[in-house]
Amino acid sequence: MIERLLALRETRRDEKMLDEVVTIPVTKYTDQALLDREMASTFSRYPLIAGHASALAEPGAYLTSDWDRFPFIAVRGEDGRVRAFYNQCRHRGARLADQPTGTVKNFICPFHGWIYGLDGALKGITRAHDFPGVKTCDYGLVELPAAESGGLIWVGRTPGETLDIPGFLGTFHDDLVNFDVASLVRYKKTKVVKEANWKLLIKTYLEGYHVPYLHRDTLAFAFKKGVIAHDEDGPHIRLSAARTNIGETARKPREEWRILDYASVYYTLFPNTFFILHPDYVSINTFWPLAPDRTIWTHEMLYRDGDFPGSAGQSALAKRFEFTNDTVFDQEDFAIAEDVQRTLLHGGSDHHVLGLAEGLLAMFQDNIDERLTDPDTTAPDTGPGGDSSAVPAGTMTPTSPTVPRATGQHS
Repeated sequence: MIERLLALRETRRDEKMLDEVVTIPVTKYTDQALLDREMASTFSRYPLIAGHASALAEPGAYLTSDWDRFPFIAVRGEDGRVRAFYNQCRHRGARLADQPTGTVKNFICPFHGWIYGLDGALKGITRAHDFPGVKTCDYGLVELPAAESGGLIWVGRTPGETLDIPGFLGTFHDDLVNFDVASLVRYKKTKVVKEANWKLLIKTYLEGYHVPYLHRDTLAFAFKKGVIAHDEDGPHIRLSAARTNIGETARKPREEWRILDYASVYYTLFPNTFFILHPDYVSINTFWPLAPDRTIWTHEMLYRDGDFPGSAGQSALAKRFEFTNDTVFDQEDFAIAEDVQRTLLHGGSDHHVLGLAEGLLAMFQDNIDERLTDPDTTAPDTGPGGDSSAVPAGTMTPTSPTVPRATGQHS
């Protein structure tokens, strides 16, 4: 990867992406019907990241969903296995856990005191004599597919399925293993609502074109003459951005090169996670839609314990988090996304135009659109004639003179 970045730096161009200018309709960020289709496909048929495995460090440790549209608990059992359940008592549906994380011996319903084990089994019904014929074995928690893989906790939405995370991530799962993500620990996790479409927020990460302008007082110095190389594996994208100091590799033998000394590495982990390997810490950003123009954004920052010892280490982490989370992400990247969202329904353009250095945005959009499902069906949307290749995914249109720009309709 470093060799690819050094070669690109000589040309001062990013690695070839789509190699054409395309347009994307603004309805991708405003259409409720489209969001409903994304909910029925993107957010229903693929594994979702619940958080880092360090949140479940011991038996009884649990974490809960950040998104009310999918209310789950993930918990480590006495046998060490991670399981997930709907966060609902089988009696009358009360939430069993209302904190983001915690540690319990059992889950006790706050409504009527029903007791569930860490394996989801119903262990006790209060005033059991009032429930003649009700068997505890019939009223355990509804279990969901769950996996601990690559240092992350994954949850699926279809009971009875099995999650194959290495198969889902492909070669990028090897990255999580080789970078030893499992050994990291959490510094902090935040959760806020942003007034922008979930895809618009993720797309702020997917190009370096904006860095000298939007981040001129923050990141621009670290990415002077920055170039981007990228790879795809299934619906996932990895991009590596050369840092200003990448030329220093000329003074070191190749066997001493370490990618994070000279680049930041970013992943879109389909569908809604943007995972960042910074030089000495990790950011896990997830995006949970509430409406076409409202999204829950969570940011979980991880670090290697030995790299930040004592109070000085904690102070350094605090500065990194404030810079990355509060300044770069919130006040720059997402502030501009919210500004864009506010004008979408009231502006003079029905599409956005993407240049050659912004091809990854179109590729990300394609990955979503190619997997769209109607809310009342389970089969993927295949467009007219039943052939998914018959209509360009996402109606992203090349801006050649003979092809009209997109009209604002989504496929």
